[in-house]
Amino acid sequence: MAVIGVLGEEAESIIGRNFASATDSPWRPGQIRYGTWLDQATSSETPINADVKPRGESVVLTPIGDRHYEVHGHGGAAAVNRIITSLVQLGAIEVAPEQFVSAVNEQLGTPTEPLIREAESVLVHCTTRRNAAVALAQTRGAMLRWAVEWTERIENERGKIERDESRLADGETSLSVLLRELRDSASTLLSRSSIGLHLAVPYRVVLAGPPNVGKSSLINQIVGYGRSITHDAAGTTRDVVDCDTVIDGLAIRLGDTAGIRSGGGVIEQEGIRRGTAAIASADLIVMVVDPASLDDTQTIEATIRSHNPDSSVVRVINKYDLISNEASQDFAGGRWLETIASSEESQPSGIDKLIHAISTTLRPSTADPEAPVPVTTRQVHWLARIAKSTNLDKMHTNLQNLRDGTSVET
Repeated sequence: MAVIGVLGEEAESIIGRNFASATDSPWRPGQIRYGTWLDQATSSETPINADVKPRGESVVLTPIGDRHYEVHGHGGAAAVNRIITSLVQLGAIEVAPEQFVSAVNEQLGTPTEPLIREAESVLVHCTTRRNAAVALAQTRGAMLRWAVEWTERIENERGKIERDESRLADGETSLSVLLRELRDSASTLLSRSSIGLHLAVPYRVVLAGPPNVGKSSLINQIVGYGRSITHDAAGTTRDVVDCDTVIDGLAIRLGDTAGIRSGGGVIEQEGIRRGTAAIASADLIVMVVDPASLDDTQTIEATIRSHNPDSSVVRVINKYDLISNEASQDFAGGRWLETIASSEESQPSGIDKLIHAISTTLRPSTADPEAPVPVTTRQVHWLARIAKSTNLDKMHTNLQNLRDGTSVET
């Protein structure tokens, strides 16, 4: 489903030329109207012929308030673009969702707090319920309440000391405690920043390893269809092949890379170069080897780490059904996942364990979905300033900057 908001003096007139209602009842706020969004708008002088079945897109029109409407319809890009184009052709101006929300709040006389506005901007781009739940909590004031409560605590403590100078020594102690508690609280929020910054942007998970260890086959099994080309010849994948999927409510972009090795032709080396660039920007790397490359695991991991020393690595031995008993004992102990990239659905493949490992490594925390979470780099910046502050005045200023929408200094 897609929702298109229409707001302004001419909203009713423009919609009336595009929308053929299934009933003749008047439009009242809160009452939905089923109908058709016409393939071609009528002129202002030509009424819609009720005896002729209109051609167009089935939609639901909901009057929200004075000069404010919502059109609910199919969520496909083509259907949405047709409706937006028809509105623009009649004089409407297309704006970003956050601009529209600001215009609605301005009309209502209720300006939105910057922290709420930023969360709303993230919410409209969430593609999973799990991510949307976190963003929704921020639109309902989770981060705002945190900033307000800490600001009030600082101001209240200062006020107590100013009213009673005899408490100055004790006040200094209490302010020190407050300073430490606020730093700790800000650090806790910073630990959730990866969650917030991946609500509207998918996690980047890259499969990397030597050629012909089955990376492409693993990708295909994870997503459930043949996204990557597989072949028993080394070097089949010569570019980074991306596909978007959802694992445990997390939006994830999987990247299948060319095998890590030296040599090869110009085209293959370009594929390897692009693969290393993908590794460098990954949030998580799935290092894949097979029984034939077990002796090189340290070198392979060192190569991966040289391109990305910070991201977590999930280690996988693919084609595990081919491993020798001796090697099986050497690599036992839980550090390595065992998979079999096979097309035979009845055969245990270890894919479920791999999928679980990807999910829990990316978002190990089971934090309360109503907890405050920073959802923009601006919020992360000011929280980092607060977490490092040694002066309560600077902390208070940084809290205000966080709440007021102050941009990051360049």
